[in-house]
Amino acid sequence: MTQAANVARYLPLDSAVLEVDLDAVRANYVVLTGLLGSDVITAAVVKSDAYGLGLEPIARTLWDVGCTSFFVANLEEALRLRAVCPFARIAVFHDDYVRFKRIYRLEDILPVINTAEEMDFHFRTAAADPYLLNVDTGFSRLGLSPSEVADFCRKGWFSKHPPRILISHLACSENASNTMNEVQKQRFETLRGLVRPVASSLVASAGAWLDRSFHFDLARIGSALFGLNNAGVHPNPLRCVLRLRARVLAVREVSAHEAVGYGATFRARRNSRIAIVGIGYAQGLPWACAGRISVRFGAHAAPVVGRISMEYVTVDVTDVPSELCGAGAWAQFLDDEFGVGDLATEIGVNAQEIVMRLGSGCLKRHRQDGNGETGPFDWPQSYPAPEMLGLPPSIGDRAVLGGI
Repeated sequence: MTQAANVARYLPLDSAVLEVDLDAVRANYVVLTGLLGSDVITAAVVKSDAYGLGLEPIARTLWDVGCTSFFVANLEEALRLRAVCPFARIAVFHDDYVRFKRIYRLEDILPVINTAEEMDFHFRTAAADPYLLNVDTGFSRLGLSPSEVADFCRKGWFSKHPPRILISHLACSENASNTMNEVQKQRFETLRGLVRPVASSLVASAGAWLDRSFHFDLARIGSALFGLNNAGVHPNPLRCVLRLRARVLAVREVSAHEAVGYGATFRARRNSRIAIVGIGYAQGLPWACAGRISVRFGAHAAPVVGRISMEYVTVDVTDVPSELCGAGAWAQFLDDEFGVGDLATEIGVNAQEIVMRLGSGCLKRHRQDGNGETGPFDWPQSYPAPEMLGLPPSIGDRAVLGGI
């Protein structure tokens, strides 16, 4: 691809911009490591392109602050991560392990075994290779059932080649009082006793705020890194990571009683000024935002009116000074005062889903060090060895767990 063609892929550059604050990601990681304590490894979950926010810059930021263990969705993401963090310990939640076993081994990537078929294949063909074992304790998703674990125990395979980490997933960790948490923990304890793994991991982001008996050896932290307070902790110790803005494309005069947008769901109650803003559900703005949120122009709030279109949203700017909301002005959708969690609550949509949609649809700008900004071309493809960064070649969790 030519330079011109490569640049053209990113044009226009600034109709809808999602700003990702890497300093805030770094700060949130520090908060979580402090909460979990020095006895628990804080691993970063950067699956699905780091929740749509850019795997490479997010992973490199976390590596720089001391995170050396990562979980990704599939092998393709693992290889991308290996290219920018060559000394990281990487585990893949799910992929075709039977087909790609050789690549896992060559790239020093740890598979998560999710089914009895994968477990049987591993023991028959690569028993000595390190692996993670996922067990189902009540989530009814991927993971070996207790009866399948018992079958392998009777064969004596785990005693010869125990998993590097035994993992499971809590269904209700965002609600500390839900009795399902204790039920799953007890089931997990029973399976630990059977399998006898090197280490164990039960909690993800929301579970970090459960009592320490849930934390075991490693926590898998994802959404909390990006400021999502799914556990509803007050006061919220996490920093806002995302800010969303979009440009005003035009402002038009609309007479009283005239309709705006599809379905004529909004009619002006007075002579109004309506701004057409360059963001819609194609950029990830949820359709449910229609008539339920406001955007800001400086200190002035303006309601979103009419339906959300594919690439446009209409905003009533009648009460906003015209010099603040003319064509080319920025409308602020998310900021430190109104974040993703607030938007999710306001419109009844899952916060992680909003992050994924916006991250996949908008142009992303990664900011760090207060005012630094990176565009699509700025992240290098390789990084120095840990010794060059002033780190020992085998640090903390690698030395203790021999891996993740």
